[in-house]
Amino acid sequence: MSNIDQKVYHIIGMSPGNSYFKDEEISYLLKTIVERFGRVAILVADIPAISTYVAFGYPENRARRDKAIPKGNALKNRVLKVAKELGYLNDIVRIIDWEGEVENNPDYKEKYAQVLDLYKNNKKFHAVASLTTRKVLEGGERKIEDLEKSTDIAVHYLLSELAFLEFAPQFLKTQKAVYVYHKNWEVYESYVSGKFDDIVRNQLDFLLIENPYETYNPIWGLEDDQEDESFADVLDRIEKTKILRVGFINYPPAFIHNEERNAFSGIFFEIISLISEKYSWQVRWTEEVGYGVIIEGLESNRFDMFGSTAWPTPERKVKADFSMSLYKSPAFAWVRADYGKTIEEIRGDKNIRVAVIENDITDSIVKADFPNNRQVGIPQLDSVMGALKFVAEDKADFTFTEPCIVESFNKNSAVELVPIPAKPIRVYENPFIFKLGEKRLKDFLDTELNILKQNGTITTLIKKYTESSDALIME
Repeated sequence: MSNIDQKVYHIIGMSPGNSYFKDEEISYLLKTIVERFGRVAILVADIPAISTYVAFGYPENRARRDKAIPKGNALKNRVLKVAKELGYLNDIVRIIDWEGEVENNPDYKEKYAQVLDLYKNNKKFHAVASLTTRKVLEGGERKIEDLEKSTDIAVHYLLSELAFLEFAPQFLKTQKAVYVYHKNWEVYESYVSGKFDDIVRNQLDFLLIENPYETYNPIWGLEDDQEDESFADVLDRIEKTKILRVGFINYPPAFIHNEERNAFSGIFFEIISLISEKYSWQVRWTEEVGYGVIIEGLESNRFDMFGSTAWPTPERKVKADFSMSLYKSPAFAWVRADYGKTIEEIRGDKNIRVAVIENDITDSIVKADFPNNRQVGIPQLDSVMGALKFVAEDKADFTFTEPCIVESFNKNSAVELVPIPAKPIRVYENPFIFKLGEKRLKDFLDTELNILKQNGTITTLIKKYTESSDALIME
């Protein structure tokens, strides 16, 4: 129990009937939270879910007897089974009994009344809560005749969940309750940060946890005719199969993925293409992959190298190897043009939100220099563009990246982002990243990249894909 922070309790919400929560997913969530934080509470809001099934057209008795309660019990039993397999006792994985512990609790009822009052009297909250609920109903299999009426019924589930989370620190006897989910939950994040009523709820927080299998988007697949052959190392495999498998993410100007045409371009893309053409290799653009799981993809041999740039942070350098750098990138903090705060005012203010991608450069900078700011999690495959969008849409106050990315973002954004301070917070090299210990691959890439540097190819590509002369630092 020594690794447990008694001041913070993490809560995983699981909806009855949600097919997302399979055994594999439950195992990942439990294991990840327990290993990081020591304990977890599981919230299965089965009683509030009755309103959802009523909204779908079931009579209330059937909604309770045939749907919400049995589905909720099945989900709780899966959690118990997985927790037992992982060796976690009840003090480590606590399953909350909504009917017995929450529904009739006077303090919970008081919180629910407050949330309901906000829903009735705050137009912005009413609109967002209704929209969130309507999307759930529209995604269901049953046809709904009166969507507006059904939304008014089903919104009880959302209001109940928010009320419980307000009640959770008191209920769990902790200073802070952190809600854990596998995707961003905008209405809750806005509620916590006071976007609806100017009340910042410091006793509540949000944590985005994604299972790594969700952070890969297969493009070509992984099949190879020589899959069963043994190879001395990664370069040996590439040379014998004549296939180079590359993971990537959309990150201009290094790698640009036009999803509509499924076409690629960018500095790193052209370099990979040139080298592969020289040696008659087929390039297999295997998967789009989030920055937080690049190293896992390399270690599990999902691809041979990463085709977008990956800055060599201290966290990455102990787990992977890097080629020589092509150029350097200055990294700044970025805010909305009208934000008005300095970096000194931002640093350490727990009410100011920073957009962070787990295991990404944003995560590295925040851990080192901005550990006290409230973190807003960004899904892996959104990459830094998603983080910038969160800032532009006022879902976060700042994030970190380089000018090239923001140049591209600002072209299509109604809200301009600007850097603070005037000098970069970090300057990073831009190499290729590959599996740790692949010395022959490193030597090969360094030789080829040095040739492309000496003959001016890299300089030409940098000029081709950048607009501002100071956006990148030539080496």
